[in-house]
Amino acid sequence: SGSMAAPEPAPQAAPSGAMPEAQPTDGPMTAVAPQEPPPPVSVPLRFAWNQPVAAAVFRRAGGLWVVFDRPSNPNLEALRQAGGRAFRDVRRVPTGNGTVLRFETNGELNPALLRDGLTWIVDLRPRPITAHTDIESNAQPDSPIGARIFLPIPEPGQPILVADPEAGDNLIVVPVIPLGHGVKNGYAYPQLDVLPSAQGIVLQPRVDDLRVRSLRQGVEITAGTQLQISAVSAEQAAESKLKTLHPLTRTMDLERWRGADLADVNERRQELRAAVAAARGETDIEQGRLDLARFLLANALSAEALGVLRVVGADRPEAAGEPEVRTLRAAANFLMGRYADAQADMADPVVDPFDEGRFWRAALRAAEGDKAEAAPDLKRTGAITRPYPNALKVPLGLLVAESMIEVGEVTQAAEYLAALGAADLSEDQALEHAYVTGRLQELQGDFDGAVKTWEEVIAGDHRPSRAKAAMARAELLLKQRKITRPEAIAEMEALRFAWRGDDFEFNLLRRLGTLYLAENDPRNGLRTLRQAVTHFRDHPAVDTVAQQMTDAFHDLYLEDKADVLAPVTAIALYDEFKELTPAGEQGDEMIRKLADRLVAVDLLDRAADLLDNQVKFRLKGEQKARVGARLALVRIMNRQPDLAVAALDASAPDKTGDAALPDDLKAQRRHLRARALADLAQDGQALALLNDDATTDANLLRSDILWQVQDWSNAARALRQTLRDEGIRPNQALDDRAARRVLNLGVALTLAGNERAVSRLRRDYGPAMDQTLFRDAFRLVADTPEPGPTDVRRLSELVSEAENFRGFMGAYRDRLRDGRLSAIN
Repeated sequence: SGSMAAPEPAPQAAPSGAMPEAQPTDGPMTAVAPQEPPPPVSVPLRFAWNQPVAAAVFRRAGGLWVVFDRPSNPNLEALRQAGGRAFRDVRRVPTGNGTVLRFETNGELNPALLRDGLTWIVDLRPRPITAHTDIESNAQPDSPIGARIFLPIPEPGQPILVADPEAGDNLIVVPVIPLGHGVKNGYAYPQLDVLPSAQGIVLQPRVDDLRVRSLRQGVEITAGTQLQISAVSAEQAAESKLKTLHPLTRTMDLERWRGADLADVNERRQELRAAVAAARGETDIEQGRLDLARFLLANALSAEALGVLRVVGADRPEAAGEPEVRTLRAAANFLMGRYADAQADMADPVVDPFDEGRFWRAALRAAEGDKAEAAPDLKRTGAITRPYPNALKVPLGLLVAESMIEVGEVTQAAEYLAALGAADLSEDQALEHAYVTGRLQELQGDFDGAVKTWEEVIAGDHRPSRAKAAMARAELLLKQRKITRPEAIAEMEALRFAWRGDDFEFNLLRRLGTLYLAENDPRNGLRTLRQAVTHFRDHPAVDTVAQQMTDAFHDLYLEDKADVLAPVTAIALYDEFKELTPAGEQGDEMIRKLADRLVAVDLLDRAADLLDNQVKFRLKGEQKARVGARLALVRIMNRQPDLAVAALDASAPDKTGDAALPDDLKAQRRHLRARALADLAQDGQALALLNDDATTDANLLRSDILWQVQDWSNAARALRQTLRDEGIRPNQALDDRAARRVLNLGVALTLAGNERAVSRLRRDYGPAMDQTLFRDAFRLVADTPEPGPTDVRRLSELVSEAENFRGFMGAYRDRLRDGRLSAIN
């Protein structure tokens, strides 16, 4: 037990801006959920521990508080990344004996608390904030120790004193282990307030001498002076608890229909059939059939019971909708694993007045995987199963026990398991019981005992229990770091065909996919998660898994995690899962990054396919024109000038063409079109596009085209202008680009027969060219007064080696070498 007094208010907490050190062995980790621009449907924050840890969650003064009763060093930056737009910031509030986090949120998303073994999951969704199970505050003015307030909760954590930086006062927080246990409505006393919470107990002291102690069965509040409280009358208490104290109401009675053994069952079934055959009135016939259905269900003959109930409904349709018939039918479908059919019967309001109806609704939710949500109703109505025959009582009791484990209700889970253990269990039922017992041992911190129990189950012959035990064992050993992640993956892969078609397979696929992603194996991770989504479309958690796939794809292609993959692998992975490409700007950015990378490694066909899809199906207006220009450039580089022209045509704005585009983009598209037309031997049209265009790119392109048609004089004129545009002046050092320009000009002047101009070029640039890689080529050009056929051929060879025939495209290649495709516009 522990106690705490309320001291003077502490200074306001300052947010921590530093990244924490590596996580301690007993501290939490957060698994991130990447940020998305739309408001998130669900943001699960995971806090993993290697021992049982109590938690408290509540809202106050615009902040969402998450408190654990163990100290740790959480990674705040990872939490911020996990939250995305779900909260504006998170900071750690200083405290001496726990971990206190305060999230600044907009109030739209509130937490639901979940448990995964020893891991706490704070799942933020659009929902009201409330506790699933209310912790009552009991005023006891005449207790043996004097006036006190007592809040019953098993094994509460130690009280933690925190200063609220917004309100400027102190709070005492008592985290608890049972999941979803909090104070729903709050209580006001003269010396303190008990604040509402989704998890745990939160006290706001009004005096300095308040004392808070955690006892084995609850939290005790006293004061140095007498607490000013009064007892609640018995009538008031009875009125407030009326709904939970009435006897459980039933729709069916199965206890008297159980057979002692197989011979007894067969004999009794024949008697009931004979009674139906002998009945004469419609009422007697229906009653006889209902007795037969009750008997069949009580002895686990579910299909036969459904057949009899179908006949009852066919003879009198009104009977099919009565509470007992609906519950009998739901129970039979439950035993056969037909949960959707059972839920259809239990959804009818005719069963609303009955606790048995509420129990079955909760049991079906739990069977479908929503054990934490179902736990409060199962806890309140679980006693309904006591008179059930073993065929129903055992699977339902184990389901209730698992649900209690899910929410940390150790005592209730142990009670159910003890009661079931005393029953006459079959071999299969004993193995199912042992599997759940192992889960309870894990929750209690008896890890070695849990592993031993599960290994005994694995050695048994009940396939579903063996599969679940093997999965649980691998998970626990991984958490304890006794096996590596690849070893856990190998063990779980071996279970993929061990038991199929129910919640186990969905959870196995989900966990395997998550492990593959964590192991930087996105292909297997996404494939496995897609199998879960595809084969379990109606599972309650399918949307969460689909979002996990989207988040992983986002990380690969927007957060650059795919950069560690070979480019061919990256594009193949994208093609396999391209349905995960988000709509809008994020999807466009994803494609842009991938196209940039493909062009950088000369995978031009694949890059063009991506850009072509963008132009045709995703983009409009100016952005479509920009990407169309990139596509045209890729097509030209890939020697597909006809497709380059088609790309420019397809990406032009619908009504105005290129006229309404910005001048720089308009010029770029015009230049690319001219280059493509020249490559199609349409030189006249290409040159016409460059009329009145005195830009450097236009001069380079003009010189390319004129060179191509061997109009040397005009090519030289265009090249000389290029030297002026680029500031390439005589008697200055030349880099490779400038030297190429000078060499090009020299070749054009030589082939044009302009000896005087060549002489001047030699005088102006000869010394500088001698210092470049193009010295020999320039000397050959400048020293050949009237080149003959051999010299011309040698000139062409030298120029070709120096990559001088494509000045315009060479400039683009230089830009791509130094940057990205998307950087060209």
